[in-house]
Amino acid sequence: MPEKTSTPALPHLPNISRRTALRSLGLFAGSGLLGLGTARAQDATGSTPLVDTSAQARYPELSFINLAGNENPFGPSRRVTMTLMREAANSSRYPFRETNILRDEIAAAEGVPPDHILIGNGGDEVLGFLGVEYGKPGVEIVATQPTYLQLMDHAERRGAKIRWVAATKPAMQHDLAAMKAAVNDHTALVYICNPDTPSGTMRTPAEIEAFCREVAPRVPVVLDEVYLDLLDDFSEQTQVGLVREGLSVLICRSFSKLHALAGHRIGYLIGPPSILQRLERHRLSGLNFLGVACARESLRDTAFHLFSRRSIRDGRAALGALLDELGLPYIPSFGNFIFHSTGTPIREFQDYMRDRRLFVGRPFPPYDEWVRISIGLPQEMRVYERALREWHASQQT
Repeated sequence: MPEKTSTPALPHLPNISRRTALRSLGLFAGSGLLGLGTARAQDATGSTPLVDTSAQARYPELSFINLAGNENPFGPSRRVTMTLMREAANSSRYPFRETNILRDEIAAAEGVPPDHILIGNGGDEVLGFLGVEYGKPGVEIVATQPTYLQLMDHAERRGAKIRWVAATKPAMQHDLAAMKAAVNDHTALVYICNPDTPSGTMRTPAEIEAFCREVAPRVPVVLDEVYLDLLDDFSEQTQVGLVREGLSVLICRSFSKLHALAGHRIGYLIGPPSILQRLERHRLSGLNFLGVACARESLRDTAFHLFSRRSIRDGRAALGALLDELGLPYIPSFGNFIFHSTGTPIREFQDYMRDRRLFVGRPFPPYDEWVRISIGLPQEMRVYERALREWHASQQT
């Protein structure tokens, strides 16, 4: 590998300061720094644009505030940003060795052997592996509705039938009893997102554990825990202990939420090696060098984890208070988002917000008058508050 330097060489940018050059490269992020996501957010809130204005002229949506993606806007952290700058000079290489190191470090953090870890390009890819592997004609996959659809979409395209189980009402939680009853001789897989999306609800560790102990001996259970590490008591909530025991349980995690690395696309499964080896056959590409480097550094950055949890929790509380004030029903959430009623078809609400340069959540049938709002930066949430107040007032006339 080439010799590392403390900072990569900057391209020739005449008559500007080094700080301005770094801004133009999108290298400021996190505590006191600014990244491209923040730059676009500032555009949408009326501050000086930090992205190419000619690109904005061609693609005005670059300046919109995105409250639809469940991204974590409070990062990446300073430590991760400095790693990104330091390792940029090495990104001409394929990260084969570095990926193996990341796998070993994840395994150590999870308390499992390295062969119990499968890393992919985001949680979406590893969930896609499961959908491809288990999605076959004549088989069924049990899942709640509404929920995250990546796994089921892949499985359905390959001929599997999705046995949907309605969420409980009005709490909008997984109906574990009904899901257990839906398992039959045709069931290939059960999928549980905990905390779920779009609702943000979750079942207790005891409930999830009891479900897995009863169902996993019959069919594999996938626990999508991508939002779980946003909780302060994450270590008490996760079911990774069931994997250590050898049950057919697969746990999905992502660096997109707590770690604020959505753009780097790093996610992984924890599960039995015999299943992970089959999933590996569906891989189409390797990981990206800088994503691996940033994920490795972020694993160690526990101070940012605390900051991230606190910032998302505060933003969620503020949005909940606004919805309470306006009298809009919503579901108390454990994720980095809130699902709330609009009282109007979601497509109309989306159009209203888009006219105000805001992206909001997509439709989640059968809740066609509800919207999922991701927690953004404080200035982004103030824009949404103004727009929501205007919309709410328009509905009262």
